[in-house]
Amino acid sequence: MGSASGDQVGRIVEAWHRERPDVDVSSIGIITPVVRLAALVMDHRADVLATHGLEQSHLDVLATLRRSGAPFRLTAGELSRRCRVTAGATTQRVQAMEALGFVERVREEPDRRTVHVQLTPGGLARLDGLFADVMAGDESLLGGLEPRQRAALEELLRAWLAVLEPGGQAVPGMVTPE
Repeated sequence: MGSASGDQVGRIVEAWHRERPDVDVSSIGIITPVVRLAALVMDHRADVLATHGLEQSHLDVLATLRRSGAPFRLTAGELSRRCRVTAGATTQRVQAMEALGFVERVREEPDRRTVHVQLTPGGLARLDGLFADVMAGDESLLGGLEPRQRAALEELLRAWLAVLEPGGQAVPGMVTPE
């Protein structure tokens, strides 16, 4: 974000101080840039994925399977938990990836009741190629930061996530999801 964007956030904070001096608006200085950065990052990533005919939700499924290690398969329930989505959303995503030939459903022997979602060999090869493009795109967004700035930002963001995500440290007055 350039200095003009940072100045704009400062102007927003100043305006709220003027309009509502009784309310602590200091969080705007953090939350507003995070929201704007998230939108910029997701738009950029969507553009990269669109060149491969995919969406972020598809990449979530494919990358989760890839990170699970050989044979690159998980049950639908485990895939839902790791992607943090509902079973219905997982079903839709898997159907889309199946139609594109990235994944297949495999029944576990001997009783065949357990169904796994597994990357196909072609899906694995295609994912590995597009993943490099996604990482290059993400890297291009970080190009203006020095290594020490990146390290500090990563440390701060991880610390914040550790507080907010389930199992993290409790924040007084904050309700955390179960």
